[in-house]
Amino acid sequence: MTCIPEFITWENLAAISNSSFTTSLVGALAGAYAGAYAAQKIAERSKERAEFQSQIRNTNAAITLSFMVCNAAISLKKQQTKVLCETYFKKQAELESLIKKRKLGEISSDVLFEFQADLRIVPIPVVPINGLRALVYEKLSVSGRPIALVPTLDGALSSLAETIENRNSLIASFKQLSPRARDTALPALYFGRPYGDGHVSTEYFDTMTGLKNQTDDVIFFSRLLCEELAEHGNRVLEKFKSQFKGVMDQINAFELSPEKTAGLIPPNEQYSEWLAGFPKGSDK
Repeated sequence: MTCIPEFITWENLAAISNSSFTTSLVGALAGAYAGAYAAQKIAERSKERAEFQSQIRNTNAAITLSFMVCNAAISLKKQQTKVLCETYFKKQAELESLIKKRKLGEISSDVLFEFQADLRIVPIPVVPINGLRALVYEKLSVSGRPIALVPTLDGALSSLAETIENRNSLIASFKQLSPRARDTALPALYFGRPYGDGHVSTEYFDTMTGLKNQTDDVIFFSRLLCEELAEHGNRVLEKFKSQFKGVMDQINAFELSPEKTAGLIPPNEQYSEWLAGFPKGSDK
């Protein structure tokens, strides 16, 4: 049996509980708990606000970098590859038509094919793909399309750089041909036609095909990444505004002027297979 000291009685306990000391102690403990709880909630709110702001800031940075990639590819196409490729494939089609007409006897074999080889060197665009990759992979809470777009864009840039390097190397080799070889072998090498004892080289033709397609790839995927990042940022911003007052942050707007980009932006239909593989809204 437990023995309770004689001085501990209900009357004494009641007196103690109603004493000013006990009241002050309980009040102090309650106040300390409430203060600690309030401080914790303030800290959590501050952390959440900081995370929102960091997400918006990093999204804006990623939009800027992806726009820089897009703008570099558009400039490359406008200043270099558009006319270069259009002229090349037009002359290549003319050559195929002439050869066909010769075989059908519609024109004499004496009819010559005239062309001017365009041996200009194309520069490789310098773009911030490494910084863009780090932002999207490490700093943004995205999934779906944006995540898929980064390696797709990275691959398109690598392929474009390799194609430009290969073409520039071929240009250098063409310039080293003797005057005689330029008259006989260059047309065949340039358009991928048989020459000599049945030799065929489609290297230059392949690089021109790659130059045309891969420039479009970089433009399309970087532009789409801009759009997807902007949509992600606006969703984060709306959630931010719904939870906090006085939000002044904004998502960067990017603009591709129709007047300046006419004929330079590839259509979505050209990439319907990729778009079907990563449907809209997969990041939500």
